Amino acid sequence: MIYELKVTLKDVGIPVWRKLQIDGSTTFRDFHRILQAAFNWYDIHLYSFFVNKTDGKNIDGVEISPENNDEPSTLFFWQMSYHDTEEVVADWFKTPKDKVSYVYDFGDDWNHEIVLTKKMKPRKGITYPRCIDARNSAPDEDSRPEVIMGDANLEFAGDHLIAGVNKEMEHQLKGLLTAGNQVSVENDYWPEVLSKAKEFQKLTPWEAMFDEHSFAVVDPVTEERIYCSVLGGGGEVFGLAVYIGDEGYASLMDSLSDKVPDFDFILKQRSLLMSFEDREDLEKADYKLIKSYDIPFRGRKSWPLFRSYKPGYYPWLMDDDEARLMLLGIERSIGVYQEIVKGLEIPDMLLDKAMLVKVPREENGELVFDNQFAGLEEEENEVEESDVPLTVSELELKRIEKFKTMPTAIEFSMDYVDMPVQEHPDERPVFALLVLAVERTQGLAVYQDLVSSTPGSAVMQEAFLKMIQSMDGVPEKIIINEKTTHFLEPLIDQLKINAEVKSDLPLIRQVMDMLHDDMMPF
Repeated sequence: MIYELKVTLKDVGIPVWRKLQIDGSTTFRDFHRILQAAFNWYDIHLYSFFVNKTDGKNIDGVEISPENNDEPSTLFFWQMSYHDTEEVVADWFKTPKDKVSYVYDFGDDWNHEIVLTKKMKPRKGITYPRCIDARNSAPDEDSRPEVIMGDANLEFAGDHLIAGVNKEMEHQLKGLLTAGNQVSVENDYWPEVLSKAKEFQKLTPWEAMFDEHSFAVVDPVTEERIYCSVLGGGGEVFGLAVYIGDEGYASLMDSLSDKVPDFDFILKQRSLLMSFEDREDLEKADYKLIKSYDIPFRGRKSWPLFRSYKPGYYPWLMDDDEARLMLLGIERSIGVYQEIVKGLEIPDMLLDKAMLVKVPREENGELVFDNQFAGLEEEENEVEESDVPLTVSELELKRIEKFKTMPTAIEFSMDYVDMPVQEHPDERPVFALLVLAVERTQGLAVYQDLVSSTPGSAVMQEAFLKMIQSMDGVPEKIIINEKTTHFLEPLIDQLKINAEVKSDLPLIRQVMDMLHDDMMPF
C-alpha cells in the first residue's frame, strides 16, 4: 500500500514542504534516508521521530530513533522509545491526518511535520518513493543563524524543484526504489469498494431493480456463485445484499419467501450487506473506515455501512476477502442496472422461476462477464444440502456406548439465542447455543447448558454427548426437531438411538418461554 505524506519544514520563515509517496512497509530508518534526500540534507547530525497522532488519536511520549533504548526513559516524562529499524510507516500512520515529527540536527533543530493525507494502491510503471509536489528549497546544513536573521534565500518556484527532488532520491536511494508492481501490496479493496458504493448510491438502481430481480455472479477467483439483490424497492433499506455460495442461495430464497422470523434469518444467512445510512447512525468503526480513505460522503441516507453475516455469528465488519466479494457484487450490480437502462430484461425470480447469471471470461487480458440464464430448478439441483460429518472421536463413542439405556423419553433441542458472546475484544461475537433436554413424563428439564463457542456440527455433537454423560445414561427415545436432527444425525446413527423428528416440541417451548420471562426486566 502506498502512503501519501505531506512533510513541512517548520519555522524557516516561508512555506517549505514536500508531498511524498512511499511504500507503507518502509522502515523509519529508510524513511529517514528518504527525508534526507527530499530536503537535501547531508545526514551528518543526529535525528529522531516523535509520534504526535496515530489512528486518529493524539499521543505524547513516543519516540522512534536509531538509539537502541530497551527501557522507557523517565528523565523528564514517561518516554516510550522504539528502534527505527523495527518500526514501519504503516505501524503509526493509520488514518488520514495522523502526524509524526521528524527532528534532524538537535542543534539547529530542523523540525519536519509529517501528515498522512491518503493511502492508495501502487500504480504500475510508477517508481516509489517519489515526490509529487514541492515548494521552496530547504536551508543549508548548519544555517539556523542565517534563517533566524532572514538571510537565507529559500524561495524556489516551478516544476524543476519536483524534478530535482526526484533526481536526488534516485541518486541516493537506489536500494530503496521499487516499481509499482513490486511494491508490497496488502489486500486492501476498501478504496474501490467505497468509490463504487458512492457511484451505486448516486445511480439509485433500486428504482428499476427489486428483490425478485436478483441475479447470480460467478466469482472469477473461487468459481463459487454469489447472488446480488438490490435493496430499496420497499422504501426502507437502500443498498445491496450479496449472498455467498449455497448457504447464500438458501438465504436469498428465505428472504423472498418472507416466512422466516427476523432472528432466525439473521442467524442462518451467509451474506454481505451494504446499506446507506445517516451519518449519526454509523458506529464508530464504520465512520473510522470511511475516514481512512480520501472518499467524501455527504447527505442523508448516503453513508455506506457494511456488515458480514455468517451462520451462528453476530453481524460484524467485513474481512479482506468479503470486501473483495462486495466489490464484485457492487460492480456487477452497476453493470446490470446500466444494461437494464439500455433495454435488458432480466427474469422475475418469483414469476419466471429463472435467474440471470453473470459468467466471467478473459478477453484481451481483461475480465468480461457474459449473460446466461438458468431456471431456479437448475440452481436448486446444484445447491444440495451438504452432509454433516461425524466429528467425535472413536474413544468418545466407546465411552458413550458403555452407558445403559434409560427407560425414558426426552425432548431435546439446541437453538441459538439472541445473546451475542465475545470472549476477546477483537474477536467476532458468536450467538450463544442453548441446549435443553426435557423429560416427557413429568415435564422436568433434566439438562440445560449455554454454550458460547464457534458454531458448527462439532460443537452441537459435543453438547449432545455432554447431555448423555450428565444423565449417566442414554434415553430410550429422543424427540427432536428437523434442524437439530441435521447436525446430530451421524451421531444418532452411530449410537443407534431411537429418534423421532417432530416440527413442534411443546415441552421445550414451555421451558423456553419460562426462561425468556425470567430474563425479561421488570
